[in-house]
Amino acid sequence: MKLVSSRSKREIKHRHTQARHAPTQPAPQTQPAPQTQPAPQTHVRQYTVSDESLQQTLLQSSLSQAASQRPIQQKPQQQQTPKQKANQKVSSGKPKASKSSGKKAAIILTVLLVLSAAGFGVWYYWWITYATFEYELQPIVILEGQSVSPDDFLYSSEVNEGISAAFQRSRFNPTAGRQNVPLTLTLGWRSLNTTAALYVLTPIEQITTEFTAPSPSLNAIDFLSNAGLAASVPFDVRFTDEPLPLEDYPVGEFTLHLELNGAAFEVMLYVEDTTPPTATAVNKTIQIGEEVYPYDFVTDIFDASPIASITFIEEPDVFAQRDQIVEISVEDEFGNFDIFAASLTILLNQTPPVIEGTGTINSLLGNPILYRVGVTAHDDFGREIEFNVDSSDVDQHTEGMYSVIYWAEDYSGLRTEIEVAVHVINVDPDYVNERVDEILAGILTDSMTQAEQARAIMQWVRRNVSYAASRGGPQSSYEGAYRALRDRRGNCYIFFSISELMLTRAGIPNMRIQRIPGTPTTHLWNLINPDGLGWYHFDSLPTRFSFSSQMYMFTASQAASYSRQLAEIHGSHNYYTYDPDLYPEIVQ
Repeated sequence: MKLVSSRSKREIKHRHTQARHAPTQPAPQTQPAPQTQPAPQTHVRQYTVSDESLQQTLLQSSLSQAASQRPIQQKPQQQQTPKQKANQKVSSGKPKASKSSGKKAAIILTVLLVLSAAGFGVWYYWWITYATFEYELQPIVILEGQSVSPDDFLYSSEVNEGISAAFQRSRFNPTAGRQNVPLTLTLGWRSLNTTAALYVLTPIEQITTEFTAPSPSLNAIDFLSNAGLAASVPFDVRFTDEPLPLEDYPVGEFTLHLELNGAAFEVMLYVEDTTPPTATAVNKTIQIGEEVYPYDFVTDIFDASPIASITFIEEPDVFAQRDQIVEISVEDEFGNFDIFAASLTILLNQTPPVIEGTGTINSLLGNPILYRVGVTAHDDFGREIEFNVDSSDVDQHTEGMYSVIYWAEDYSGLRTEIEVAVHVINVDPDYVNERVDEILAGILTDSMTQAEQARAIMQWVRRNVSYAASRGGPQSSYEGAYRALRDRRGNCYIFFSISELMLTRAGIPNMRIQRIPGTPTTHLWNLINPDGLGWYHFDSLPTRFSFSSQMYMFTASQAASYSRQLAEIHGSHNYYTYDPDLYPEIVQ
């Protein structure tokens, strides 16, 4: 302010001096300063030099120059005496000329001061106007560990043409997160300091997911741990190889390839299966001794991976007469498992087992006897069980009649025994069978029912074998059938034997029946069950009585009627008398 004030006073004094000593001239017209148009609003930012020390130095320099160019103020002269004035007039000679020279010097100094101040103003205006420059900076987004150049912060635009950038610090190491980077921008011989934003994002090194677990789709940005810091800044992160949906990856390790603004990075994807299988326990009821398996006790088994094993934690005791809790382990191929508990109820047998397929055994002298062929045993639940054979009484090298014991015991300890006759004979059963098969082929056809086949067999026996009483009969049905074929005659045992063999070879169910033991005479005949019609009497022995022709299939009531008629005619009161408890129910 002092500079402006002093300058104004001198200019006013100078004008007054010129007005007294110079001719009056019209004052020059001052040109109006051009009006500066407001700059159009753009996104270009303008920065000025803010170096306060430099501005202070310039101001001090201008003030010093102005002060040095001020006119030196003369000291006020003392009042002279008349003598001193006279002496001065005598010595100076031209007092008017000296006074004019002092005024000129003052004017010159004043002009120089004005010019100096004007020059400083022009220089300062030039510095303010042209020492700053426009530029555009952009934020940078990089990966942690990635280097960055100062020129990367400059937009590629006309505004930044010719501008170079440098870090203000000689060693600049980007760290994770957001930071302001100090920069020095240079355009020609002009430079200025500023800052730019840098975002350093950290990749996630690995990600772990559960196999086939419901998962969102893979997004590249999710693999940067601090991507939210740069949410307001545009950047490009993407997969370089399009990944599969997360649930489609199998168990294992996979490398995902990504890039951030062109800089590549990798992320490890670990797919694990740590989830055990699921299942529903199933309670089970079994019959005692029934075999059970672990998978019998679980259902609705589910696991994302294949099931490796289903096992009992402890094997259940199926022979124990008590209920049990069974634990089952279900495990997948990756070792994940779960244990499920179910109850096991054991039912006990209530009736003894049944042995089926036994019958009189005819064996050729010296041949081995096949006791088990065609024989089975089962408990009251219908399950097949083991049976045993006690043949210690049989001598297969000696002709005769023997007995063998079959017995079976179920899981509840109930036991059944059956005694079977064994005939060791000097007749080859195979030979007898072959002869019988030849006869059957000649009298039976495939179109016949079993009832019709049974009638044909009875007719053949009665036509080809005649009755002859004898003692010391055959020891087995095979021997009796052999004699029937060889001799074509014999007693009731011969007729029974050939009928039994022919019915058996024809596949018609049959069994032996005999008169109640202990009566004066014995008699043997057959029971048949053709076509599942029920059990009927079948007696191929011919008699002289009128009802003899009706003996092909007769009922229990007919057998009783025949017995009464024979009693009236012949005096035989027990001809068809038998123990019904030893045989299946006979059709009445």
